[in-house]
Amino acid sequence: SGTGLHIDPLWTNAWVTVLQGSKRWVLFPPATPPEPIGMQDPQVPSSIWFSQFYAKVKSPEWPNQWKPVEILQKPGETVFVPSGWPHLVLNLELTVAVTHNYASEFGPFSRMLHEVQSEEPAFAKEWLDTLTRERPDVALLARQSNPIAMDSALKESADSSIE
Repeated sequence: SGTGLHIDPLWTNAWVTVLQGSKRWVLFPPATPPEPIGMQDPQVPSSIWFSQFYAKVKSPEWPNQWKPVEILQKPGETVFVPSGWPHLVLNLELTVAVTHNYASEFGPFSRMLHEVQSEEPAFAKEWLDTLTRERPDVALLARQSNPIAMDSALKESADSSIE
């Protein structure tokens, strides 16, 4: 089992800690184009990806700037996945892990805001309201980073509450 090649939703970061078993990770730099590495929708299962794409991305001809980072994760180890990094995971045995995705004001903040607004407009409104109350510094950053998306989120949320 595992997960096919993907980028985590809404440009979040993630950490994964293995409690039991082991995982094989392949992560690609964010600038890697999706087509040559087999990133598609629906995802190619990781076991199939290894048979169809792995040899190509490990070949000497593969561009250095797109070379993958490989990790063999064992119990007690934590892997950090930065936002925007395409990655896949193959569980090598029965594996138990804890995963947490989170949004951060550091990194591609404006891109994350755009994703949240376009994918989850009602949540974008709630999120901005909460940021305004709890973290006004980050709310200001959100409005400055992507004012059109934030204004749109507020308008769409207000329009839907009227209906």
